[in-house]
Formats: sequence, structure tokens, C-alpha cells
Amino acid sequence: MNHQPNLRRAAHLSAGLLCTIVASFFVGCESAPPPPRPTTTITAKVPAVTALPETKEAQEKGGLEIAVVPALYKTTKKEKYSVRPVDPNFGAMLGASIVTGGKSANLVYVEEAATPFLDVEPHRLQFTVRINNKLSRVFRGQGAVVQFNVGGKLIPFDKIDYKEFVNGIVPPRNESEFTIYGPSLDFLPEKGTVGIYFFDVVTATDVAGNVTERQNYEWYFDLRTKEVHEDAEARQARRYMEIPEYQRALLMQKKRSMDDPDGPTL
Repeated sequence: MNHQPNLRRAAHLSAGLLCTIVASFFVGCESAPPPPRPTTTITAKVPAVTALPETKEAQEKGGLEIAVVPALYKTTKKEKYSVRPVDPNFGAMLGASIVTGGKSANLVYVEEAATPFLDVEPHRLQFTVRINNKLSRVFRGQGAVVQFNVGGKLIPFDKIDYKEFVNGIVPPRNESEFTIYGPSLDFLPEKGTVGIYFFDVVTATDVAGNVTERQNYEWYFDLRTKEVHEDAEARQARRYMEIPEYQRALLMQKKRSMDDPDGPTL
């Protein structure tokens, strides 16, 4: 009896089984086409800040003109990367053992995910301060105090940053711009009034450089937030990693989270 056809058939079936097992090393036991990536709706609250009618953008006192202009906020679609070890299925374990020659203990089976989100920039309440020094002397911001009031609440000094302004120097008859920062956007209400106050701004000195005049400035802005919606794909996959690659993936995840604490990106 001729067994050649049966042997060829068996060899063919064995090869197909081996290919299936090896494929499961990467994608598991499923032989069906991968399902479409799930679509999700991502949202973000975006602030809009506009000057109230009674507030002049540029205010001049004692020959020093100061203008305060709110930042424009925009959204950027980003992804949060995560990686974690999970238990492999039977097909993945068998495939790993075949491919590595029984040395799959040096591998880590992981689930990688890229979760989309909308990042709002700037991440804080932010204003540009324009100084037009019409004085005959150098303007120095040193000694001035800046305060923020949001929704009737005074913002603590540890939540704001105006170092650029107080460290600023503007020569006579020159203009310069500085940036001041308020609280994080997470701190802001849905709507309200934002007050910005500059106290004890030096506008005059005597010949010896002693301060002879200080002025106060104030601005008021309307704050409103609106929700922005976008469709995005959430990506997820499971696979084996060698231990060094897995360790690098964990470091990458940690670094990206530290680089952008308000919205870690991929």
C-alpha cells in the first residue's frame, strides 16, 4: 500500500498547525480577522477669556502703559501610553515555547494600550503683559505684586507665577512682553469673572533712584468654558516582549507621564 499521499497530507496539516501556533505567539489563538478598532468620543473643557466692557486692555499711569492680553486655548489630540503584564493564553504560551526553543521564561506577555484624550494648551490660566515704557528712566518690575481672583476667590500665591514680570527690565521708550500664569485649568469654574491686579508698580523715581511714585492697575475678564468633542481610536494589543524591551517600555511610560503630568502623551 502506498502511504506517500497520507504522509504528504499529514505533513501539510502539521505545517499548517505549526503556522497557527506560531501566529498565536503574536496574536493569540484567534484565526478570524482582527475586529475594527473601537472608536470613542473624547472631550475636553476649553476656556474662553475675554475682557469685560469696563476694562481697558491698555492702561497708562504716570507714563507707564501696561496691557494684559489673555491667551488663546486650543486642543490637541494625544494618547496616553500604558503597558502591563497579563496572563498569556494557551496558544501564546505554546507559540512562545516553539519559537524560543523552550526559553520563553525570558519573555513577558504584556498588554499595550494607547488611550486617546484631548489636551488643552496652555495648561494654566495665562496672560501676556505688554509694557510700553514712556518714562525717561528704566522700568523695573521688582517690588510689584500680582494677584489673581477667579470667581470671587483670591488665588493663593503658590498657584500663580509672575516671576517674568517682577524680574523684567524695560529701557526708556521701549516695549517688552512678559507672561504671567494663573492656576491650573482644573481649578477653574465653568464660568465667572477673572480679576488681575498689579500693586505697587513703580512709575517714578528721583535722581538718586529712590521711588517717588507707585501705581496700581486692574483688569477684569469674563471666563466661560465649553466642551469640545472629537472621535478617536483606542488601540490595544497583546504580545510577548523580551525582558529588556519590557523594562524600556516601563521607563518610557514613566518618563512620558513625568514630562506631561497634565496629560501624558504617546
